[in-house]
Amino acid sequence: MWYKIDWNILVLDNLPTVMRKPSLSALAQILLKPLNSLYYKWYNWRIDNIYKLDHTNQICYLRGSLNDKFDPVERRIYIGDGQFYKTQYIFTEVEEQDVWLDTEVEPDTIWLRTESETADTGLDFIVYVQEALFNTQLDGLHAHIKFYKAGGKRYNIFIDE
Repeated sequence: MWYKIDWNILVLDNLPTVMRKPSLSALAQILLKPLNSLYYKWYNWRIDNIYKLDHTNQICYLRGSLNDKFDPVERRIYIGDGQFYKTQYIFTEVEEQDVWLDTEVEPDTIWLRTESETADTGLDFIVYVQEALFNTQLDGLHAHIKFYKAGGKRYNIFIDE
């Protein structure tokens, strides 16, 4: 492709055949060192940008990019929902129905889930990571997630147990 250039071969191909001596070839390659260094930086920058463009804020892509960057071998980072359980209602207060779920000896209120399990936690998704990663690279995780997440989405990072 147009962006894959071997500068050493290019300079040797463009030298006149009379001047293709080992000492002059080495001098030409030495003069191209700064250009080679800039090209190498640009090429890596291009690959990084293409990777960023290939990944979006979808959970599967976000999880993949987090695992690629922070846990490439074991890939233990995963993303869960912000609310642990959906609230289950037997009936609403407006319906004013009598429901006989308990005896007179038992308390009137039956708790299916605690309030903290069903309450809206204010989070759209939760990222679960290992404790070692949480302790060492928390700022990097936040920066990476903020780059990819959609605007207005709220998240938190928890330690996976």
